[in-house]
Amino acid sequence: MWVYNSNIAVRFKSITMKLYISTLIIAFILAFTQNISAQGACSTLLESIENASLDEASAEFNRLLSYKNPYCDTTGSDFEKLMKKVSHDLLGIKASTDQVLGSLGAPYYKGSLADYENQKVTIGRNGKPSGKSLPPSYKLPAGEYFAVYLWRKRDYLIFAFKDGNATATKWWKKGDY
Repeated sequence: MWVYNSNIAVRFKSITMKLYISTLIIAFILAFTQNISAQGACSTLLESIENASLDEASAEFNRLLSYKNPYCDTTGSDFEKLMKKVSHDLLGIKASTDQVLGSLGAPYYKGSLADYENQKVTIGRNGKPSGKSLPPSYKLPAGEYFAVYLWRKRDYLIFAFKDGNATATKWWKKGDY
């Protein structure tokens, strides 16, 4: 026959409560450390972004890009500074199309001006948009070929090329075009 022992019941409740509290503490610690590492995943490992070589800045840009971290999409972040540094340095050496694509990765759009116009968002007969949202072509820097990088799903870094080399870059922010 089962005999109820209040001592065992009290101990069981005590152990259960301790496990519950321990689990909450562990969950809090894990959540807190993941948040810290998520923010840190957008911090550069370089001593100085300004003094970094093109290769170092490009490698660091691609490392941060690989995290796909929303903290990187803030104005003034190390990611934005690296993107601007790499684009400035690439323009400074009049980089080839391959050098730009190698340094910044696959662009949102690449192609000639004629193809650029054909890629722009249009509304089809079914009322659904097709194509890419791109800045107006009359606002592009002069060039024969373009590589457009999309940042924060609303800002654009545009590279213009002539004779296979970068001749201009331009930043377009939402609302400025």
